[in-house]
Amino acid sequence: MTRIAILGAGIGAEHLTGYRALPDRFTVAALCDRDLDRAKIVVTGDSSIRLEADIDAVLADDSIDLVDICLPPHLHAPVAVAALDAGKHVICEKPLARSLAEVETIGAARERSGREVFPVFQYRFGPAFAALDALV
Repeated sequence: MTRIAILGAGIGAEHLTGYRALPDRFTVAALCDRDLDRAKIVVTGDSSIRLEADIDAVLADDSIDLVDICLPPHLHAPVAVAALDAGKHVICEKPLARSLAEVETIGAARERSGREVFPVFQYRFGPAFAALDALV
């Protein structure tokens, strides 16, 4: 079972829905957001999810396997590097980074840590691709 910490309760709410659909594979252990009131609304009373306002506290938690970064884009690279350096795997909303230099920095942290980075990237192209969506 992979223990997840979601960083950011905005788009992170959608990620939580996805994890909840796969309870045999993932457990969301923490939701981190500066606005704890918003985070409370997102978890809808699920007391098994720890609410946290401090990213560093989440990264220091040895029970977390994977950090799902749903923060504003300017924070993606520095938080991904910090998560990798803390020994966590990383899922990161798009854009992964703001520059190739930031991507290289994330890549170096991935190599250093031995952990993986999974960028989120999806598009839906309308009715012409409905058959393809049905196959996936």
